[in-house]
Amino acid sequence: MTSLVDRLLPDGLWQRIQPLLPPPPPRPRGGVPRRVADRNCVAALIFMGRTSTPWALLPAKELGCGSATTCWRRLDEWAKAGVFDQLQALLLDELGAAGRVDLERVSVDSFSLRAVKGGT
Repeated sequence: MTSLVDRLLPDGLWQRIQPLLPPPPPRPRGGVPRRVADRNCVAALIFMGRTSTPWALLPAKELGCGSATTCWRRLDEWAKAGVFDQLQALLLDELGAAGRVDLERVSVDSFSLRAVKGGT
């Protein structure tokens, strides 16, 4: 029987994501780090994206990701490291190489803000 983590994050996708993740930070006093597996945190983020679950309702125990706070910290750490930008580029390159990107169906979105203090 496959676990929830394996169903949310198949091996093929995990093999693409894992090399993009930064190494865990060193512990200041040495020793073996007690750290929740990155795969479990990625699976939790995929779960949240698919279900629009609020952080407070994340089934952390079932996903083996420690807590919602742990997942949020990893999300923040990985976003700052550019992991998601790299993953998007990687997946788009793979889809493009396979002829799966249809430029006839591209949607462009924009965002406008007021120029504070008369900025340009």
